[in-house]
Amino acid sequence: MTAMTIDGNGKNLFQVTSESIVFASPLFQVEAASVLCRRSGDEQPFYRLRCADWVNVVAQTPEKKILIIRQWRYGSGAEEIEIPGGTIDAGEEPIKAGCRELLEETGYVGEEARIIGKVCPNPAIQSNVVYTIFVKNAIAVQPPRFDGMEDISCQATSEEEIWRLIDGGKIRHGLVLNALLFYERRRGLAG
Repeated sequence: MTAMTIDGNGKNLFQVTSESIVFASPLFQVEAASVLCRRSGDEQPFYRLRCADWVNVVAQTPEKKILIIRQWRYGSGAEEIEIPGGTIDAGEEPIKAGCRELLEETGYVGEEARIIGKVCPNPAIQSNVVYTIFVKNAIAVQPPRFDGMEDISCQATSEEEIWRLIDGGKIRHGLVLNALLFYERRRGLAG
């Protein structure tokens, strides 16, 4: 049993009971629980996707271009324009994971990698967080090393073109848009 959300009197407003795993896959597991709202007395089933944490990488070249990638996504059934990123392995630090994903997906490495943002993708139903890593002076050092189910193209793109792609609805991955917002808000740090 887990209690959450304390009211002004120190009383737990929500009580979580009967937690169980109802489905497990290599990417996520679905957890179910009964949740009681003590304010209303209502009790309902809730479901949560337990996923590993993720990382997205805004990689800037010495020419101040940003690396974008294109890859097919099963969820949308389409090729999406994104930035490098992926799952953080168990015990791996977010910056190390970002640099690993950048190298694997693009063949690029960079300097001064740092976290510029962290969000919960959907706290209503997911348990994980997504880190945005900024890397400057990214240069190609090797061919990409794709996972067995990846086929990714990479290109260095001007900031102006990225904003045109966003405005035109071509970049539509919510977490990528979020990462680019973190970058835009911190561009003074990037130069």
